[in-house]
This record gives sequence, structure tokens and C-alpha cells, in this order.
Amino acid sequence: MKRQCTLEDIHAEMQRRINASVWANGYCRDCIAPSPYRIPNDGVSNWTATVASSAKPGCEGFVLGIIAGLRDECELRPESLAESVERLLVWGGWSNWTRRKRE
Repeated sequence: MKRQCTLEDIHAEMQRRINASVWANGYCRDCIAPSPYRIPNDGVSNWTATVASSAKPGCEGFVLGIIAGLRDECELRPESLAESVERLLVWGGWSNWTRRKRE
């Protein structure tokens, strides 16, 4: 059974594993952990993270391995409908993002 974690717990554990790494003589230690986000369960987990924006060149596979390991170990607790709506409304949607960008 997987551990129930929050997005913050997952992000902190990713960063801890990156910082503790000796892979490639520690070359990837200063990578910033990508931000995990909720997805519909894909048969492995109900969260994922995008590697490309946070890994330095040559470290993408290393960070992807950490994400894959954590996806096997952790899952987000189920959200109620009210929590899902709140999470979506806080973001404000595309029109809110483009309006803020113009200001």
C-alpha cells in the first residue's frame, strides 16, 4: 500500500533525494525538484511532475528516476468535490492568467 502524501511532502522528498545523490559524482545535486501536480490516476499514481523545466542538462533521466520511484511509493489522498473546485478556482483559469500577464 502506498503512503498518503501531500504535494508539499512529495516535493520535499524529491529535493531531499536530489540533494543526497552521488550520481555522476554529485553533478545533479544542485538541480531544483520539479513541482508535482495532481492528475487522474494513470494506473501508477494520481500525481506527476514535469522534468524538463527543472533539471540541468544531463540530469533529466536522473530526476525522472526519482519521480518514478516516488510515484510507486506515494499517492495523494482523494480530493472531495469541494476541494477540487477550490483548487481550480484559486488558479482562476486561463483568462485570469492572461489578464494578470497584461497588467
